[in-house]
Amino acid sequence: MNVSKRIISVAIAFILNVGVGFSQVNEYAKPEWGGYTEGEDGFLLAHVFNWPEDGKLVIDRAIKPREARLLSEPDKKIKIKLIEGKLTILLPEEAPDTQVSVVRIQLVPSDDWANLGRYEKENTELKAPARNENRVVFMGNSITEKWVKFKPDFFDDNNFVGRGISGQTSPQMLLRFKQDVINLSPKAVVIHAGTNDIAQNRGPITLEQIAENIFSMAELAKIHNIKVVLASVLPASSYSWSPSIEPAEKIITLNSLLQAYAKKHKLVYLDYYTPMVNAEKGLKVDLGRDTVHPNIAGYELMEPLVKEAVEKALKKK
Repeated sequence: MNVSKRIISVAIAFILNVGVGFSQVNEYAKPEWGGYTEGEDGFLLAHVFNWPEDGKLVIDRAIKPREARLLSEPDKKIKIKLIEGKLTILLPEEAPDTQVSVVRIQLVPSDDWANLGRYEKENTELKAPARNENRVVFMGNSITEKWVKFKPDFFDDNNFVGRGISGQTSPQMLLRFKQDVINLSPKAVVIHAGTNDIAQNRGPITLEQIAENIFSMAELAKIHNIKVVLASVLPASSYSWSPSIEPAEKIITLNSLLQAYAKKHKLVYLDYYTPMVNAEKGLKVDLGRDTVHPNIAGYELMEPLVKEAVEKALKKK
């Protein structure tokens, strides 16, 4: 074994033996063939020191694999089967010419993808609205969530209910729309979505697909006799968490789709964009904490706009 391979082998063996920082990995029984370390989010790495003679690599049944691949052959999937009750990765019988082989295992997601549990307690504790009560739910992302935290009196005084979740995209909001909006029996809903989709928080998505998700929320609300306010996406020149994306023109296009849909279906379109945009098609510096999120001054500008839009929606027959 050359020096570099020996160093790598010793380093990995040390990690496998002491389990430094790998709480999830430590829950798995240590196999005879090597051990596990955590890969990037959603992946587990199996380090194979002792290649099984028949190619059958038995892994812990507590692991929930979606697929597996050798790092040395990333384009080729490896079959995973239950054989006599043992979860088995079917490796090639002949081991690669490497000191340590690594199998990259993609795990079945175990997280609450749409964060359905975020407002479960609050929804349970929220009393049913009185007969003539004009409850309004705000469905959105971090802009909505921070609004409630920064200006709680604005929501309390106007019977507004905030249901924003930081980082969320339109398909996530659509998935939780029933429990976080419809089940709360509001008279109206303000839907504010789209910027995190453009930032590709959950992967690539077209502007048309984003719009369709938002339209679907509006249609669900309409079926349940809930008045709809479609809010424009706020201007943004860049995303600090997704620097390769250039959002300015995409936001303009998405807003035009939302406005056209609102006009066609006689819904209220709430234009936050126009009074908040600067000459570079981004968020005005004096209205933002960054290039995306409003500061207190930004929210104070938005407040009369949303109140006017809600009042207009509630008057619609």
